[in-house]
Amino acid sequence: MQWVHLFLGLGYQVTLISPSKMKGENDWGSLELPAGVEVLPLPLNKESVQEDLKRLAPAIVMFDRFILEEQFGPHVYQACPDALILMETQDLHLVRRAREELKEKFLVTNEFPTNFYQTETALRETGSIQRVDFSFVVSSFEEQLLRDEFQIPNTKVKWLPFFYEKPIEVKEHRLKFSEKKDFCWIGNFRHAPNIDGLRWFRNEIWPLIREQLPDARLKIYGAYPPEEVMSWNGDHKTAAKNGIEVKGSADTLAEVFSLARVNLAPLRFGAGVKGKIMEGFRFGVPCVSTKVGTEGLFGQFPGYEANTTQDFANACVKLHEDEREWKKYSLMALEKMMEVCAAAARVPETQKLIAELLEKKKSGVLPDWTSRILRFEGNQSRYYFGKWIEEKEKRS
Repeated sequence: MQWVHLFLGLGYQVTLISPSKMKGENDWGSLELPAGVEVLPLPLNKESVQEDLKRLAPAIVMFDRFILEEQFGPHVYQACPDALILMETQDLHLVRRAREELKEKFLVTNEFPTNFYQTETALRETGSIQRVDFSFVVSSFEEQLLRDEFQIPNTKVKWLPFFYEKPIEVKEHRLKFSEKKDFCWIGNFRHAPNIDGLRWFRNEIWPLIREQLPDARLKIYGAYPPEEVMSWNGDHKTAAKNGIEVKGSADTLAEVFSLARVNLAPLRFGAGVKGKIMEGFRFGVPCVSTKVGTEGLFGQFPGYEANTTQDFANACVKLHEDEREWKKYSLMALEKMMEVCAAAARVPETQKLIAELLEKKKSGVLPDWTSRILRFEGNQSRYYFGKWIEEKEKRS
């Protein structure tokens, strides 16, 4: 959505294309789009994919993650040869999937094989990054990894953190330490790192916290909670005993963070920068997370990093109970948001970069030779595979 608003600010007409089905005639899930933004459901098996793309004649095409580039890339490169092709990686799948193989072991070791990230997913994802004209990553760690491990040049990728307008809502909802209490967790339950980390926290860490803070409460928010998680609520007696409240989807972020004293991100694997942590910072809520959650941010983390069950529990208790520490990290969270993610600086900087990339596209500098090779090979293989299918159908 930040990209949508950025392109609207540049005066572009924005069309969102997705192979996903619309739930209703005027509905695309629960997403509320700005006025003037069009939505085009475009199943990949639709015969008119290239015709629809030619009709749009975009000046810029941005893929959301490499999987979309794999799906739509061959069509886009043929139908939109003059468009600037960008990719927003969100988080690097190659990082998350490699770490998922280790899960909790990833938190307690710093010794990895030299080819730890060089997986099949890495071949696919870096292939997409090389094919497009330019890519963005939200994690400074991932920018460095792409350069050092996969030799992606500076001319192909840039670290661009999330950018936010000045968090006015913080002034309205930020309360004193004494007015806040309890812990909060927020996340989409269909995202594997989220549900894995929440199970770890509930089963192993939360009982240790309750031993020290018997009246502490944990409020859990997020879309698509499974029956397993909903069952943690139990009846009123159970809820009082375990201190867990499963709230489900939240109408506003203020509902999650206004009253909470500590934000939790107990992640055992993952990649990118965690929106759940950044949103908490906007409300001045410090966080306890693992090295997965603190990675790729900027300088000192506004909260605590803990990578074992006992350390995590102790960090939660300290941050919840120590007013001086809490105030220090609460202020740091707001300062970091404004220092690194302030839209006032990031938006003009990004708009300038896009203008420079468009000029390179017009002058023929983009796509570079590597991109042209990979696009040619991809289009050729797709063309001959299509011919093979035609012959196979003729003989059947």
